[in-house]
Amino acid sequence: MIKRFKDFVEDAEKGIPTIFGIAVTNDGLSLSQLNEGQWIKGRFDRNIRLDQPTHLQGQGQAHAHVYGRKGDEIVAVNLDGTASHGSKGRLHPDDAEALRNRGYAIRQDRIVEWWELDQPVQILLE
Repeated sequence: MIKRFKDFVEDAEKGIPTIFGIAVTNDGLSLSQLNEGQWIKGRFDRNIRLDQPTHLQGQGQAHAHVYGRKGDEIVAVNLDGTASHGSKGRLHPDDAEALRNRGYAIRQDRIVEWWELDQPVQILLE
């Protein structure tokens, strides 16, 4: 049964412990902390969620999900300004500024792009 917020409040009043963090493992030996996103203000209050890298062991990049007035996701953007999760779009100036203030490398034209290549990239190492 899923608890309602009211149940958590009542439990806290009774002195029942509350969960403050979640750790995940993929090998049964090492743990990674599951960090939920942090909501910040862009052009609306709490319309941008900052997330840690999607993959375990610190792979990937910190990224942000930017939502519109009706709660629809406009774009997901990586810390380096590239698109995340296959999305693309143009950020509102206030959303772009909020992300720049958090260290995101947002282009001057505020466009976030995602490119799919026809064939896989090959890297040659000497």
